[in-house]
Formats: sequence, structure tokens, C-alpha cells
Amino acid sequence: MTGRTAVPTLTLTGITRTFGSRTALEGVDLTLEPGAVHCLVGENGAGKSTLLKVACGLLAPDAGTVALDGDRLPPGEPQAALRRGVGVVHQHFMLVEPLTVLDNVLLGAEPRTGPGELLVDRKRGREALLELAKTHRLPVDPERPVEALAVGERQRVELLKVLYRGARVLLFDEPTAVLSPGEVGPLLQTLRSLADDGAAVLFVTHKLEEVFAVADTVTVLRRGRVTLQRPRADTTRDEVVRALVGGEGPEALRATARAAPEGAPALELRAVTAPGLRAVTLAVRPGEVLGVAGVEGNGQRPLAEVCAGVLAPTEGEVRLGGRVVNGDSVAARRQAGFGWVPEDREGRGLLGDLTVAENVALGDPLVATRGGRYDRDAADRQARALLSRFRVRPEDPEARVRDLSGGNQQKVLLGRELLRPLKALVVAQPTRGVDLAASAELHAALRGARDAGVAVLLISSELAELRALSDRVVVLRRGEVVGEAPAAEATDARLGAWMVGG
Repeated sequence: MTGRTAVPTLTLTGITRTFGSRTALEGVDLTLEPGAVHCLVGENGAGKSTLLKVACGLLAPDAGTVALDGDRLPPGEPQAALRRGVGVVHQHFMLVEPLTVLDNVLLGAEPRTGPGELLVDRKRGREALLELAKTHRLPVDPERPVEALAVGERQRVELLKVLYRGARVLLFDEPTAVLSPGEVGPLLQTLRSLADDGAAVLFVTHKLEEVFAVADTVTVLRRGRVTLQRPRADTTRDEVVRALVGGEGPEALRATARAAPEGAPALELRAVTAPGLRAVTLAVRPGEVLGVAGVEGNGQRPLAEVCAGVLAPTEGEVRLGGRVVNGDSVAARRQAGFGWVPEDREGRGLLGDLTVAENVALGDPLVATRGGRYDRDAADRQARALLSRFRVRPEDPEARVRDLSGGNQQKVLLGRELLRPLKALVVAQPTRGVDLAASAELHAALRGARDAGVAVLLISSELAELRALSDRVVVLRRGEVVGEAPAAEATDARLGAWMVGG
């Protein structure tokens, strides 16, 4: 492990990078100072990841320089940057799952002992790892296999890897995108602690609450250009939003006051009990958004699955348009006007290896079939309608879903449901892992569905999102509804007390 030295200032000057005809970065300047957290924010495709790769040497810029304390780093040479103390914590972990925590940390940087230093000194490596873990309050079990770790623990191992190699300029590529809400706070504390200990920290994110919780300096990228760069203390959320979305202002992220909808419920649960749920009763009327809050794992997924027909209730009734649908299949509910956007868009919502057109067809096979066979022309027309209406990029029906950004994938998933006539829509975590600009568009689409008379059941871990979109908010705890309030009265304190049982 490299000994601690003075932390250098990392300076990126005039960085330009193109991919074919597309300009990913244009004349970007950015400075990372020791002892500070610098937040880099921007919509998907704004150039954040490209800039990070240039900073650590994974990509060579077409123009511009990367320097440490004025000493230019050789472009496109990540090992040279790492030797000078620049380390990256990737969003997608670079770990060997069958190996232990210790083996992953030491891999490629093993301390040596014995004649000719041919043996790995695991004892010395273990002691160094435990010392790092203690110093930075990142507890790990050195002998535990990585495949047995939770996501937050794996991220901890990634950070310890770069710290073990002596990195003191630390680049975090959207680290909170893979974490549960309960894991985000400790990570932000770790970033702050690293900076307070002298490290220079670059934190890539798209969540404003994280920016204003931890940043010393904020840089906003939009379409490869810097649209705002200043100390966090000298800017506001509204200014950051304007820089992100192109001057449209933060009002796109806010709800407007509405009269309470009337009429019979379009979606209703009456004393529904199922695995993970206990006697849940709730109702959503046409043109209403009912928000569902709660600490994750308190019945949110079973609630959505009971509505969709994936999970059968053991007691109680599920009603769609006033009709009991307990015995109806998923397909029958969809034909009756039910829509569902699951929280795991990649695992349960979309098939990444298929095209946008094929994924749209899967959402409603009757639309894209003719005579029992796949109708490519019909599927293409439906996909083009979705791409245009929801501003999905690239606007190509034959694009593979796995190649789209998270925000564009989410637009495809939600748009696929909204292309059909709906009575009720259940949406879970609609903006998880999605940038602010795409979030605003998704919010607008949900409001449009509500205004068209759809009953929307919105499940989200983001309390601000629930307040912005919902007419009412209920709280689930241990599978039960433990509280309800109008959105205007659903404060963090009130909802939080219900969520934790206070």
C-alpha cells in the first residue's frame, strides 16, 4: 500500500471529446481541490461519465489537458493516473465475486515477501486493509466472499481497493444509483469524511438533495458543456435545475394545486392480505394519484404485485373499475385497462437484448400481431409513436433497449403502458437511477395520465416526488397502511414518524 503523501490538485482544462459525429464534451474546465467534495451533475448523456474517464486516464481527450499540481498526465494511461493517486469507484463494480474481500483488495497490488519476493504476504495485506477500514469507518470482513455481500458492502470494497492503492484524488461515478435509500446517507458521510481528511473528491450524481447535502462546489454539464460552476453555498436548487434542463425552470418538477377528484374508485383493495401484506385497504379514483411511502421492504412490492395479478391475495378483494379481479390473470387485467411499471425495469420490465419495437410489442401483443404472427410494421409504428411522444433518444425503433440510458429505458417502460387505454396504473420507483431532466419528463407523463382520468398508484422512496405528484399519501409499515395525509400535509417529519413507528 502506498504511503500517504500530500494531496495534489487535479485540473482539467479545455477538455473536448467526440465519438464519431457526436460531441460528448466541449471545452470543459474542472478543478478538484484537496479537502473538498466537487459534485458533477447532468442529465444522462450530458458527458459526466466521459469526463470522469478522461480525468482518470481511461479515455484520451481530443483536445485539452489533465494535470496534477500542474504536471500534465499522459492522456489515455490510467495506470499513470493511478500511480499519481487518482482512483475511481465505478458504478458497476469491478470485483471478482468468488474471491474474498481481501483477495479483491490485494489483486494486482499484493505485498510480497520471501526470497525474491515471490510469495504474497497476506498477513501484511490483511493488516493494511483492516487499518484502512478502521481509519475510514468502512467495516469489512476480509475473508468473506464478495458474492455474499450486499450492494452497499461491495461498494465499500471498491472504495477500499482504491484507498489501498494510495489514491487520494477519488472519483465516484454515480455511486448512489445502485444503493437503497438507507445506504445513501452513510455513503455521503463517507465522502464528507474523506474530504475532511484531505482527499479531493469528485461525486457524480443527478440528485439535488445529495448535491446540497455534501457538495463544496457544483458543476453542471448539459450536452457536453458546463452550464453552471460555482461554490454550493453561492447557488440555489432552482439555479441548478435551470442549468440542468436548459432554462425551463424548476416548476416542471412541481405539482400544481388541484381539486380533489370525485367518483367511484377505479382501483380498490379491500382488506387484502397476502405474503408481505396485512389487511390493506385503499382506493384510487379516476384522475387521482395516491402515493405510497415507506421504508423499502415494508410491503411495497407485494402491493404492486397483488394489483397486477402476479401475487394472489389470501384474503380480501382487488377491484378494477368496481369489478372483483382476484381470479383474473395478468393478461386479463391488462385487457381490462390495468397498467404496471415495476421497480426493476431491467429485470422485470424490459428485455434488454430486444429492440424498442419488440419491447413495445411485448407490452400489448394484440397490437403488434396479425394472424398470430409478429407484425413488424405494426410494432414499428407503435414504437415510433412512443419514441416521438416521450422524446426517447435515440429515436430508433431498432435500438437495443440495453444500449439506452436509464432515463430513456424508463420512458420506454412507462410509455408502453400509456399507449394503451387505461383505467388504473401502478408505478413503482419511476425515477430511480434517472437524471433530473428525464425525471421531469416522466413526472409530466404521469400528470398527463392523471389528467386523462387514469387512477395512478405511485410507489416511491422519494418523499419529495410523492408530494410533487400525489393528491394523497399513505404509508406502509410491515405490510400495513399505518397513516394517510393529503400531499400538502405529508411532511418529512409526519411521514417519517409513521414509517419508523414513532
